[in-house]
Amino acid sequence: MRRKRRCSSGGFVEAFRRPEIIEAIAAGRNGRIAVTYVEWGGDGQRRLVIPWTIITNGTDSWLFSLKLEVSLPAKIHRGTSISGILSYADYLIRSSGYEATRSLINISGDGVNNKGSDLMPGVLARGITINALPVVYGGLLGDEEEAISPENLLAYFRSEVIGGDAFAEPVAAPEEYSPAIYRKLLREISNMSEIAAIGDKTRHR
Repeated sequence: MRRKRRCSSGGFVEAFRRPEIIEAIAAGRNGRIAVTYVEWGGDGQRRLVIPWTIITNGTDSWLFSLKLEVSLPAKIHRGTSISGILSYADYLIRSSGYEATRSLINISGDGVNNKGSDLMPGVLARGITINALPVVYGGLLGDEEEAISPENLLAYFRSEVIGGDAFAEPVAAPEEYSPAIYRKLLREISNMSEIAAIGDKTRHR
């Protein structure tokens, strides 16, 4: 559902305009981060919304948020290929041309992996942390379209998706998108994440 995609992207738009986020970036080890933003769905279904962008100050952060704000929702087929977006994010990080003290994949999603093999061990072996923003409310579907409870989905993300020095920040209601994204980004940036690929699962219900 595009409305939920807008909630998620809107949460990132708001977060990158918060002075606390901008101050955390400036206070980091290198005083900057590199960020890219991707929408995704089923196997091979993805769109690079914003390519790698260096953020060092408030102007950079606002420009990034403006680009995200004006982007239109992607027309991506249904499906949840977590392995696919992990593979693509891994590729984006390895081909970015940047050398980072810490690399991070930030996955936002509302279901379990239903296409592709488990790529998490290979990503983690390259020193990349995988964090998650699981959307755990309303009409959640798992593999073969069976219902999955919010508790089970959160447990799945914690046991099967995140890895490294990682955490999951659940979104339990529409109004919690922005606060959850803000808390998550502040925690990640304050831990000096220097390069990050953000993957936002596009909803189609």
